[in-house]
Amino acid sequence: MDSRDRNLREAPDGPALRLRQAIIAATRHGGSRLELEEAAQQLVTELRGRDQPPEQVLLRIKEILSDAGLRPGHTLAADGSELMGEAALYRDVISSSIRYYFNDGDGTGPSTEE
Repeated sequence: MDSRDRNLREAPDGPALRLRQAIIAATRHGGSRLELEEAAQQLVTELRGRDQPPEQVLLRIKEILSDAGLRPGHTLAADGSELMGEAALYRDVISSSIRYYFNDGDGTGPSTEE
C-alpha cells in the first residue's frame, strides 16, 4: 500500500465531514444544492492538492456518499419518488466531483497548465 492510499480514509476530515453533512441535509432536510456542490468542490480540491489520483478521490467520494446513506441507483421510480431523487443526487455528486478534479477544482473547463 503506498502512502497516498494509507491516509485517504482519514484525511481531510473537515472537507469530508462537510460533504457528508451537506449530503444528509440535501436528502433529509431539503438542504442547499449549492452547499452540496461547494462541499464536494472543497473536498476534491483538497484531495487533488494532496496528489491523490482520480480513482482514489472517486472512491473517497463514494465512501462518503455511502456513509451518508446513499447508494448508486440504477432503477428510477416512475413516480419521481424519493428513491429517484437520491439516485440522481448520487450521480450528480459523482459527476461534479469528476468535473472538479479535472478542471482544477472550478468545474468550468480543462486546465490550461503546461
